Formats: sequence, C-alpha cells, structure tokens
Amino acid sequence: MAKKNVNKLSNSVTHDIDQLASSIEQEYLKSKAWKLPGVFSLISFQLSILAILFSVTILLGYWMEVEFLYRPLALEPATHPVTAVIALFLSVSILLPNQPSLLGCLKTALVSVSAITVLVAIIDYVFSTEFLPPNIIFEREQGYVHASALGNYLSINTAIMFLILSCASLAGIYDRKSLQQIIAYVAISIPCISFIGYAYGLASFYSHMSLYTAVIGFLLGWSLLAQTSDYGGFKAILSPYLGGRIARFQSISGMVLPFSVGLFFVSLSNELNSSYIGMFVIFVTWFLVLMISISAYVQEKIDAARREVTEKLIQAANTDPLTGLYNRRQFFYLGKKELRRAHRTGNAVAVLMIDIDNFKTINDTAGHDVGDQVLVAVSNTLTLVLREFDLVCRFGGEEFCVLITDTTKEGVEEVCNKITSTIRSLSINNWTDQHSPVTVSVGACLIEKMIDLESALKVADAAMYQAKNLGKNQTYYSVAFSGAQGSLQ
Repeated sequence: MAKKNVNKLSNSVTHDIDQLASSIEQEYLKSKAWKLPGVFSLISFQLSILAILFSVTILLGYWMEVEFLYRPLALEPATHPVTAVIALFLSVSILLPNQPSLLGCLKTALVSVSAITVLVAIIDYVFSTEFLPPNIIFEREQGYVHASALGNYLSINTAIMFLILSCASLAGIYDRKSLQQIIAYVAISIPCISFIGYAYGLASFYSHMSLYTAVIGFLLGWSLLAQTSDYGGFKAILSPYLGGRIARFQSISGMVLPFSVGLFFVSLSNELNSSYIGMFVIFVTWFLVLMISISAYVQEKIDAARREVTEKLIQAANTDPLTGLYNRRQFFYLGKKELRRAHRTGNAVAVLMIDIDNFKTINDTAGHDVGDQVLVAVSNTLTLVLREFDLVCRFGGEEFCVLITDTTKEGVEEVCNKITSTIRSLSINNWTDQHSPVTVSVGACLIEKMIDLESALKVADAAMYQAKNLGKNQTYYSVAFSGAQGSLQ
C-alpha cells in the first residue's frame, strides 16, 4: 500500500514538473512587447509642446512687462527673448513630420535658422562683435533690464546648448538616429550642470543661463532623445527584459544618489569645496549613465542573440522540422489545455486522426523525396482548411492529428469532407500525374462528455482504422461517451 502511494506521489510530482517546464517554454516562446519605446515616442511630442508653452510664456512676459515670466528668480539671469524664439523654433520643428514635403522643408528651415542664430551668438562672444544686438527684440524691455544692472543676454553656455540641440535635430532630419541619440545625450548634460549649480548655489555652474532656459533645454534634449527610443543604448535601457529593468534602476540610482550625496556635502563645505563637489557629482553621474547605457546596449545585443537561439531551440523541440506543424509533444500540451477549457465552458470538441492512404507505396514507388512532398502538401492543406485556433500536428510518420474546438457534429462532418476532397485534388509532381491521387482516411471522435485527450485519441485512432477497413479515402465518425444533448458535463 505504501509503495503504491509513493508511486502515485512520484507520478504526481513528475506531472507537475512537466507542466512547469512546459509553461516556462511557452513563456520563452512569447516575445515580450516593447512598450516603453512607444511610450517615449509619445512623450517626445508632449515635451516639445511643454517647451513651446514655456517659450510663449517668456515672450508674453516681455510683451506684458511681467518680469517673473522671463526671470524666475530675483537677481538671477533671465531668459533672453532670442533664446525663447530659438526654443520655439526647435520645439515646433520636433512636432513637424520628417518627410520630403512642405512641412518637412519648414522643419529643416526652422532648425537651420536656429543653428545659424546661435552660431552668430557664439561668434559675437568669441570675437567681441555685435552681429546679434542684445535689444534685437523687445527693445524697451531690454533697456529696462540693462538699466537694473541684471544680465539678460544669450549667454555662451546657452548658445552652445542650443547649437548642440540643433545638431541633434539635424541628425534626426537626415535619419541618423544613433548620432542624434549621442548628440542629444550631450545636450542634456548642459542644463543638468545648470540645475546642479542652482541646487548647490554655485553661480559659476549656471553662469548666465536662466532657470527657465535650463528647463527648456532639458525638455528639448529629452524630446530629441526620446525620438531615438528604438535605437542603441536608449533602446537597451527601455528593454522589457531583465537587462533593461536593471539598467533603468541603475540609471535612476546613478543620477539620484550622487546628486543627493553631493547636496549633503555642499551644505557642510565652503564655496571652493562646493565647486569641487559639484564637478565631481557631474562627472560621476554622467560617467555612470554613459557606462550603464553602453553596458545595457551590449547586454541587450547578447541577450537578443540568446533569446533568438532559445526560441529556435524551443521551436525545434515543439515542431516537426519537415512540415512545420506542431509535434506530438506540443500537441499534447496544448490539447490538454484546450480540453480543460472546453470542460469549463461546456463546448464540444472533436479529435481527428488522419492517415495518408498507401503512403508506403508512394515512398517505395516514387522515392522518399516525393513522399516528403506529399507530407508537406497534406500539412499545408490541413493548415489552410482548419481555423487558425484549431490544433494540427504531425503525429508520426504519415499520421496527422487535429483538435477542433467549439464545434458540432455537423461542423466536424463539414471539416472532414473538406479535408478529404481538398487532399484528393492535390497535384504532386511525379505522383498524381503518373499514378493516382493522394487520399486520406480520417477517424473523427466527437467528445460529448469529459474525457482525457489520450482516451479521445484512442477512439479517433480506432475510427481511422475502421475507415481504412471500409475501403480508405473516407471518414468514420465515432462519439466518445455520449452525454445529454451532445454537451460536455
């Protein structure tokens, strides 16, 4: 008695292990959806719209003489109106389609004007010229801010940031996504340095860049970076697989932790030491993010290759190499799941056993190459005739097995007639043109009450042999365990 219980327990454990292994394999077969790249593509437009709102607000501030709208912090730098116009141009260009059309030409023009403008500003700074006068826009308000001895001009760090953003946008226009990603990554670092300067109280870090300007540059940088979410290291970080999740956690930690630690030490240090701490935080943060991006990219390449090999191995383990149909093992796994579902819903299920008539004669007469052609042609016919969610497999040799879900006796008869007639009309080189048509014998088992798959297959197999005995090229129907009104109970 004890031995019998042990055997029963052993069989139960083995069954559970097989079920778990099959579930793991099915999970590997399902490619995970890359949702985050699509999300970031949408975020790109939203960030651009936000940058447009900031730019328009700043220009309205000058027009209405509301200083807070262009100078967020008293006694700190303001956003120059030219800066707001350049930001507006770049923001609008991101929203325009990257296509050879009128809008595409407008996009290129906006980016080009922005790049030329900031280049002129850089030339003015380097050679002390004034090709871009400080009061080129809103002359009266410019006079006001200069009179109050507060700096308000397109500073060198702002000009460099917008030049880099323009280059990133041009790279996107010419479909150089990898280059766009690298340039956008560099562009984002400039407003981040300004943020650290404002947070740590280090004026040398933000120089004459307004907080509004830093925010706009940050939004535009991320908007351009988000356009490359399907490429390179950024795509690897957004991967739905384990490597991507780890990279995202590392990236966030690599930015938040150094910043927080630096903020703590700055509160305990003098101005000189604070500058060193700020530079150290900037270096560590961007070095970590860069290394994480590179490692995530490499890891994703390796992991993608591994997933591809794994999927091919699982595919090979679950399908017949000649016909591409499910093999016997996979048919049992999926068939049992379908039967359990049918038992819950009360829908009828049918199992068909199909055997090619006189297949040995085909092999012996025309050769195995022709026999293989017959197997492939029959499998293709079954796939064509059956519904997409019906299961079909090569059971072994010249035998095929089909599981039809949510059906009736009339539906099974219609399918069987279509299978036999379609296969009979097949044209196989070196066989049907010289000998006889290809025919099959079908055994159909309509399951009208709860029954396991193995038992149903035995009934269908017996019905198929009955069709053989009755002369082949026909279907023999059988009902397994008849129940009331043909429904599962």
